[in-house]
Order: sequence, then structure tokens, then C-alpha cells
Amino acid sequence: MTKPISLNITFSTAHLIRALAISCASLLLIHIILTVMHYRFIELPWLLRELFDVDEEESIPTWFSSSLLLLTAVVLFLIAHLSEQSKERYTLYWFGLGLGFAFMSADEIAGFHETLNSITETSWAVPGMIVVLLVGVLYLKFLSSLPAPIAVRFMMSGAIFVGGAIGVELATEPYLYEDALDTLGYNLWTPVEEGMEMGGVILFLASLFDYLKTHYPLQLHFSPKA
Repeated sequence: MTKPISLNITFSTAHLIRALAISCASLLLIHIILTVMHYRFIELPWLLRELFDVDEEESIPTWFSSSLLLLTAVVLFLIAHLSEQSKERYTLYWFGLGLGFAFMSADEIAGFHETLNSITETSWAVPGMIVVLLVGVLYLKFLSSLPAPIAVRFMMSGAIFVGGAIGVELATEPYLYEDALDTLGYNLWTPVEEGMEMGGVILFLASLFDYLKTHYPLQLHFSPKA
């Protein structure tokens, strides 16, 4: 008879968040350096720029962003599972957030919102803002049920993410209308947009880890030390 295997994994969430933040900053910096070099000093090969372009789907930054969103979805599904085991009230809300982040992870690679832009003259940011407002209203009670510091950080991370994904997107639309996407100005706005998106997700993920450590201390063991 095979004996059951007990698996105990311990890791520092602080180290993980720091590594993600450094990786994010490094990718943004590489994009900026290559962009300035290309538009101000020497024309660089497109393949090199594409590899580190935060606005391209087939690039390292997009892979990182998609992986970051997927990791966040996994953590949200884990919280939903623990919430269900504890028979808590807001299990479906955690599960809904997990689905949302899983969808956004797929969107980073598949470019669903770009497809929407190609079939309608209205920017995807407009219906995106409507969805954000609806989700915000639906999740008000859920947010009020969370510890105040966690709820505040959730809202801050959401505001940063939406500010980048929708706010900067709308602010840079004139570049599209004026056929000025292949310019230094536009390509310096894209790291602002993507940086706010990735930064918001990293802050949200850090908040989720803190929630796990305080709300489910017996089920999971995370090291909070840096």
C-alpha cells in the first residue's frame, strides 16, 4: 500500500514580490533605453525592439505581464478554495476575481481587446470602463467585508491598474488618430501604461499574500520576512 505523501512548501512572499517588482522595472527600463536609442541615436533592428517592446504581444514584457496575471488568478482561486472550505460568505466573489484575472492573462497574449478595436470604431476602453464600474458596484459589499488595510490596498491597486489600462489608453488615442504610433512620444507612453498595469497587479498580489497570512494562518505557511 502506497503511503500518502505530505508536501510542505515554505517560501518568502516578500522575496517573490521584490523579484517581480525588480523584473517589472528592468523590463520597462530596457524598453525605454532601446526606444530612446532608436529614435534619437541609431536605428535598431525591429526584432530586437519587438523582443523588449512592452506594447507588442510577442515580447518578453507581455509574457511577464501575462504570467503575473495568471499567478494572481491562481492565488485568487486558492483563496476561493480556502473560503469554500471555511464556509465563508464571499467565496463566489473570490472565484469571480480569479476568473477575471485568468481572462486578462489570456487577453495579454491573445489580444481580445485589440480585436474589439478592429471591428468597431469605439475604443475598447469605453466598454472597459463600463465593466469596471459595474464590477466596482457589485463588489462594494465584498470590499466592506475585508480588513480595512487590505480593502484600501485592493482599491489602490485597482485604481493604478485601471489608470494605466484605460486612463493612459484614452490619453494616447490622438497618436492613433494622427498615425503617430511609430514615434518617440507614443513609445514612451506605453511603458507608463504597462508599468501602471503591472505595478497595480504586483501591489494587489502582495495584498493577497498578506490576506492569506492573516486570514488562513493554519492552512498555509508563508514566510513574511524579507
